[in-house]
Amino acid sequence: MDPVVFTGEMNEVREVWEERDRAAGLVVGKYVTKKTVLVVAGDPDSLSGKARKARDYKIPIVNEDAFGHMLGAMRKQPMLSHD
Repeated sequence: MDPVVFTGEMNEVREVWEERDRAAGLVVGKYVTKKTVLVVAGDPDSLSGKARKARDYKIPIVNEDAFGHMLGAMRKQPMLSHD
């Protein structure tokens, strides 16, 4: 699974977001690489190194509210049967 990376100061404690990420079956990354699928930033317009690299790689950057909505939508999707 490709990682989600967190950057910047968030309203919610970062460890809480990371745990929600893992609970949804996602992987927490420490660094932005070409395999990163999403960066969650306290400020999506951030000029942090992680945010700059994400922009260079054309990786979406969202704020924590948008990420929370994404996680909620993932939980509501029915599981596919492999029968």
